[in-house]
Amino acid sequence: KKKKKKNEQREDTLKRRICAINGTAVETSHVFISAFRYCKKKAMDYFGEKHISVKEDEVQWIITVPAIWSEKAKGLMRQWAMQAKLCRPSVGSLPILTLEPERAKQTKLGVESISTESQLAITLEPECASVCVMLEMKDKPNEMRFKAGDCYLMMDLGAGTADMVCHEIIGPFEVREMIASFGGPWGSGYIDKDVVTIFQHLFGEKNMREFQATRPHDYLHLLRNIENSKQRFFKMQKKTTGLHRIEIPYQFGQFMQQKFTENLEESVAKCQFLGEYGRGDNVHLFFLSSYFLEHEYDHEYLSLSCQLWAKLFDLRINEILKKTNEMLLKNERILSGKLKYICLVGGFSQSPYLQYKIREHFKDRFMVVIPQRPILSVIQGAAQLGRLLSFVTSRIVKYTYGAAGGFSIEEARAHPKVPKEHIEKYKYVDDINNQEWVGGCFRVFVNEDEEVKVDQVVEKTYSKRSKRKKNATVAIYRSKIKDPGISTGCKLLGKIKIPFPDDFNDVMDRFYVRFYFGEAMIRVTVKMKGKEYVENEVQFKYHFDDNHLDVIG
Repeated sequence: KKKKKKNEQREDTLKRRICAINGTAVETSHVFISAFRYCKKKAMDYFGEKHISVKEDEVQWIITVPAIWSEKAKGLMRQWAMQAKLCRPSVGSLPILTLEPERAKQTKLGVESISTESQLAITLEPECASVCVMLEMKDKPNEMRFKAGDCYLMMDLGAGTADMVCHEIIGPFEVREMIASFGGPWGSGYIDKDVVTIFQHLFGEKNMREFQATRPHDYLHLLRNIENSKQRFFKMQKKTTGLHRIEIPYQFGQFMQQKFTENLEESVAKCQFLGEYGRGDNVHLFFLSSYFLEHEYDHEYLSLSCQLWAKLFDLRINEILKKTNEMLLKNERILSGKLKYICLVGGFSQSPYLQYKIREHFKDRFMVVIPQRPILSVIQGAAQLGRLLSFVTSRIVKYTYGAAGGFSIEEARAHPKVPKEHIEKYKYVDDINNQEWVGGCFRVFVNEDEEVKVDQVVEKTYSKRSKRKKNATVAIYRSKIKDPGISTGCKLLGKIKIPFPDDFNDVMDRFYVRFYFGEAMIRVTVKMKGKEYVENEVQFKYHFDDNHLDVIG
């Protein structure tokens, strides 16, 4: 089995296990299913406390996911929500339940209710944030507002992922996607992990593990202090010289004091991380250079050099800027003269240092827009997005999608990406029409970078190729290249298997494969023609494999 590239592994699925605060590994499915059940219980308890009569099937659930997640990751989320019994498999028109303050906002939007096929909606986090930003602008008419024709790049920068989408305003609360969403594992949570690594280097990994396992509440206190220190960096003093400190919980200091016989201050002086060194000797207290800076520990605070903090931030920010520059250059023809704004949302966007770096990098090109509470943008937008009938009118497809199938021998020979070796290996003659075909080919439904309208349906017609076949099996694939010709080397997303009806005419009848594009998740159905047309949609059952997407733990 060939080893996949690291970036391809990240697209496959979520972590199989998530570590609890005490270090215990728990099945990811158990965590999410339990969390969904808890949310449902809290919501229904709230309605009861407020004496609001609501049935479970009258509630619509909005689950937000990063736009860069694969179909498999989004499918797992839907699967777990269904296992938690958030909703029934299919519900018709649902009323939108709002409290009075929300009703006022709803009236301003001009939306009273929505019609949906399900109680469960999987929505993309940057799109939710876009709704929030626009609502904030609507509530402040005297300040800057987007105009029809303007484009903005929405940067949803959270703890796990950096998630970017680019939209064009086409009307009041209507946008279309200009380029395919992009991003990567460059969230602020990785800075926290690096700081924990520094603690492990200073105090010993074994001691840190023991503290985490035996005193999980105190360990959580330490993590919160690291998070608070990270958020304060560059806030008051806009410089990368000097020291920036982390408050040390009393229990942590006492625990570590018992583990060390030597002086902890001297241990800090030996710290080395990303080229930064600590110097505990008082003679060198004010000695500063690009490589040697003081790292101090006094049982109340661990002080790390600002230059080290900046490097930890830059490891993520530089990747965000690099990928953004790459996508802007690639799509320069599409975005030139249209892209005017960059919007920063998500927890990482609250960082003064990140805001400074983004503004400096794009100061001559784009205006940077930051909502009042960027960390809540996705949540606030999701609550409203469920009531907007068509906020995103079209999306750009990130991959080429299609199904495996046979080409006629003439079609295969004419295709520039179907090798002669493949034709010789997979050619066959069907026993129904006595025609020559080539199997293992890739029949394209939509190519990468194509624009698809929301609810757009693409249909392809298939015929039965063998009298012996009892089932129609459709294998769904995606590819990173346009019209790959053959399915070899493409990503298998799943298979749909439908039995042929008893009255299916091998010569005359056909079956049809439909792709439903433009939604947050791609749907595939098979329509079979016998005496009647019967359309079957099969929910893919997603399972963990050896490769995982490390973005949530």
